[in-house]
Amino acid sequence: MTTISGASGTADASGVLTSSATGLNTVDFNTFLKLLVAQLKNQDPLNPLDGTEFTGQIAQFSALEQQINSNNYLSQLVEQRDFGQQTLAVSYLNKVVLAPGDTVALGEDTGAEFGYVLDNTAAKVDISIYDATGKLVRSVNGDKSEGNHILTWDGKDDAGNVLEPGNYTVRVKATDGDDKVIANTVLTYGVVASVLNSEGTANLVMSDGRNVALEDVLAVTSL
Repeated sequence: MTTISGASGTADASGVLTSSATGLNTVDFNTFLKLLVAQLKNQDPLNPLDGTEFTGQIAQFSALEQQINSNNYLSQLVEQRDFGQQTLAVSYLNKVVLAPGDTVALGEDTGAEFGYVLDNTAAKVDISIYDATGKLVRSVNGDKSEGNHILTWDGKDDAGNVLEPGNYTVRVKATDGDDKVIANTVLTYGVVASVLNSEGTANLVMSDGRNVALEDVLAVTSL
């Protein structure tokens, strides 16, 4: 086994447009220019609007339009990313993945593989394997270096007896030189049964019931 609403506006007494916009993204720059022309036609000739104020309004709306366009572009990128995630997730269907989980399946005369990730280098790593009744059946020392580690278990207990096939639970305890616990994540293999799309994020649903995010998958292999 190898070690996913439009805008509405009114002119106030000075002729300056005041907006009650509920959908600024429906108003383009040409629309705003038409509003400015209408504003010019209806301004008070005895108190005309300063030209610099028109320039400022144009500049402000131009900046707003650019921001709206940028937001639309970002939305398109997010949609493309979400679609890419779903496509990748679907490609994992019926594949075996190594992902966070503490249940390892022991087969007939095949042993089992599992892994763990250490957030930092440890002074001591104790790996314990328990049967379905909660009985400790195997204890070994693990690699103490930071990062990912893959182990092969021969399916035997501490006395060298071959254990019955079935599900076993793996626990990893890592500590530093001061006996302080170092965070770790246990990784086990499982078959991807389906894909769940939740709020635009694609997750893998494993045959053992686990719900795994694509970014948490460490390895993928065929059945």
